[in-house]
Amino acid sequence: MIELNGKNLDFNNFKKIVIGREKVNISKSAMADVKRSYAIVNDIVKKGERVYGITTGFGKLVDIAIPLDKIMELQLNIIRSHSVGTGEPLDELSVRGAMLLRINTIIRGNSGVSPETLKTYIDMLNHQLYPYVPGKGSVGASGDLAPLSHIALCAIGEGEFIENGKRVNAIKILKKNNIKPALLKPKEGLALINGTQLMTSIAALNIIYADNLIKTADIVAAASVDALRGTDIAFRKDIQEIRNQEGQKVSASNLRRLLRGSQIRKSHKHCGRVQDAYSIRCIPQVHGAVRDCFQYASKIIENEMNSTTDNPLVFLNSKEVISGGNFHGETIAIPIDALKIAISEIASISERRTYRLIDHHETGLSPFITPDAGLNSGFMMLQVTAASLVSENKILSHPASVDSIPTSLGQEDHVSMGTIGARKLAEVVQNSADVLSIELFASMNAINMRKPLKSSKPISELYREFSAVIKPVTRDRAFYRDLEIIRKMVLNGDIVKIIQKNININ
Repeated sequence: MIELNGKNLDFNNFKKIVIGREKVNISKSAMADVKRSYAIVNDIVKKGERVYGITTGFGKLVDIAIPLDKIMELQLNIIRSHSVGTGEPLDELSVRGAMLLRINTIIRGNSGVSPETLKTYIDMLNHQLYPYVPGKGSVGASGDLAPLSHIALCAIGEGEFIENGKRVNAIKILKKNNIKPALLKPKEGLALINGTQLMTSIAALNIIYADNLIKTADIVAAASVDALRGTDIAFRKDIQEIRNQEGQKVSASNLRRLLRGSQIRKSHKHCGRVQDAYSIRCIPQVHGAVRDCFQYASKIIENEMNSTTDNPLVFLNSKEVISGGNFHGETIAIPIDALKIAISEIASISERRTYRLIDHHETGLSPFITPDAGLNSGFMMLQVTAASLVSENKILSHPASVDSIPTSLGQEDHVSMGTIGARKLAEVVQNSADVLSIELFASMNAINMRKPLKSSKPISELYREFSAVIKPVTRDRAFYRDLEIIRKMVLNGDIVKIIQKNININ
């Protein structure tokens, strides 16, 4: 059980709750703030004050006053009318993350949501319920209105949950789990859907995956350097120091330690090659740039996980309810786009090393790293797959945040498209994991063909454990099955864990 207070959610806890499915509870101080916030909204209604989203319409309809006896209906209507998503449903983890982040926002005390409605959301999360949320339809301001509405629609018993792969009426699932559907009170409909929680959830999940991806990239690159009989001279510490870029220094340090003591390296130390190709020599510079971008994006996403992104906002000390623009997704849309571009470069340089690994002129090994080349195609089509994915990443990496289409009759005249960027980021991460998996597969087979020479201790250990799961290629087989296994090893951090037994990868 993880206790939330609206300020203590980090990537580690996000991973435990969303991926590890740990349950949550709320701190006493945060729950006290929820009650105070709810009381302020109730007081406004009793006084008959005119406040956006509480006693007025929404968006361009802000100038229309809502009679007090229609306020409850107003909150239901916004959930129903805004549940307009389309396309394939979002994956379960992205939706779980959005529910968690919505809870974490509410308990900060700026939303005016009742403890009862909050409990419905906590119960849905803790019971591992999976709301049906179509993936398309958010422009990223006012936040993720459509997808968050589909979650809220489930909370009031009118939506659908996905159970065993099928869409099931929400009220049936709520009753089955003894969860009371939320009875929306003033402001609650708007408070449940106005924010950046979906795009932040998708981004946070892919920050977790990208962390494994970036560390794995250094490991896989080192294996390829050795398999290609490259030199580690370009990774020397003094070269990195005079450029003064932190990410580059970290990657170069990883590469030096990963390659130290390699018999393969010693065997060609005095060969006639003057320098390696950029995809080998410039690994620290490319991977380092990705690392720096990752740090930038991670900091902003983690800040957003503990932010209030509602409108209007309830302020406990002054007891004011004020309209603002915290729902706008630009804050994270730009870092998401930047990270998407950066991760695509991991795949781009990886594919170039794979191409060199299959070239017998480069390696001195059998063409396409396979015995009986000609009878066997070996890694020929695996490189084609990598090339296809790299090309697809180029299209996906076009920044979504540079686009904007006015909505709500011009009231919402600039939007972030952050959720589109987040969904594209998820695709880029998956594609890049596949490209890295192909390079890892190729480098392990090339190192196998270098026997009796051995690589360094860390890479030799990686080869030993890798080959226990993925058999070396001695003849053609349906390689997609291997790729499915390797991709999981990359994204789950299994490759990093193997290396960590010998050296620490930063």
